[in-house]
Amino acid sequence: MSVNHDMLKNRIIEAVQRSNGFLPFEKFMQMALFEPELGYYESRHVFGEDGDFITGIDLGAWLGLGFADLMTWGWQQLGRPHHWVLLEQGGGTGHLLTQILKQLQKQGISMPQVIAVERSAWMRKRQVEHYQSEGFDVAVYASLGDVHVDAPVLMMCNELPDAFPVRPFVFRDGQCFERVVGYQDETFVWLENRQEMAQPLHIDAHIRSTWCNGYTSEFNPSLAEWQKDVSRVMKQGFVFCVDYGYSQQEYYRSNRVEGTLMGHAAHQVVEDVLKVDVGSVDITAHIDFTHLARLGKEVGLTPISFITQGAWLAQSPSVQSLVTRLSQEATVESMQAMAQAKRMLLPMGMGESFKLLIQTKNTSDCPDYLRALDRKGDLH
Repeated sequence: MSVNHDMLKNRIIEAVQRSNGFLPFEKFMQMALFEPELGYYESRHVFGEDGDFITGIDLGAWLGLGFADLMTWGWQQLGRPHHWVLLEQGGGTGHLLTQILKQLQKQGISMPQVIAVERSAWMRKRQVEHYQSEGFDVAVYASLGDVHVDAPVLMMCNELPDAFPVRPFVFRDGQCFERVVGYQDETFVWLENRQEMAQPLHIDAHIRSTWCNGYTSEFNPSLAEWQKDVSRVMKQGFVFCVDYGYSQQEYYRSNRVEGTLMGHAAHQVVEDVLKVDVGSVDITAHIDFTHLARLGKEVGLTPISFITQGAWLAQSPSVQSLVTRLSQEATVESMQAMAQAKRMLLPMGMGESFKLLIQTKNTSDCPDYLRALDRKGDLH
């Protein structure tokens, strides 16, 4: 265990002891990922082949092209304004945002005011250096609460809410009990709060009625506040959110008896995130897109499209154009790019598990090029 891991572990143990012997997992996850200078996202390189996991931005131009097409469409729907805001939250290295800006420049679109929101201080520093090296003027903030704009907003995020701290639970005799973290015999362990949880009441009763005794899962309590923050920033515009997740019916199906909470380290899945050195592993859970869409509607964000990543990218004009060009070439580079495209688009790769949710505020309907394959009906 590194010095950082030791310090982080001791800090969490102290938090457990101050909390009468158990800590809400939500707090444990927050500290493990974001504790200043010690947490997973605050102290190490985590992305790409040299990190712990691959994201879509590590697989070539495909994701950037897909987002750029969405930005172009959204800008047109807003009336092609000269003054507008492109806002990315949770941009990691910053490479996706610069890919999109370069694509918008090629299309001659009026360049926006560009804002990046990144919780991790370490990543904010990397982003600032990257944007400067690419010649882009990007205002970087630590939270959405710091952002105030007076123009239409096109907001994007890729794999953001899956890192929000979650609250695990176990279902017994018709009731839900919170799973919390204790520290026993020099290791973190799962404990069960004996008091019934008031939540997860957001999960439909007919779904809960199918669960067996001992059914375990989790829910994301941070989504509600996030949607409020997004709605506050955005008086008019669109939100394009890409992440891995399901409709509520699929997320909490009866045979998914252990939920989706997991870790990632060295490109391997970690099934029990308490059994590894704290701070050494990414901790994540899938997104309940039904709940996310409902929360958005409560604060004025209307869901207008829900579609798999594969279907979205396959219908994106810029993606189609690049596929056509690469298919006419016979180079090693073109074959590698097509292999990356398959991983992004096909169901056995990221094409089915990742979804795109589009929300709008005071604007219009679903993109025409996505309408035929839209799955918004799954969110009811």
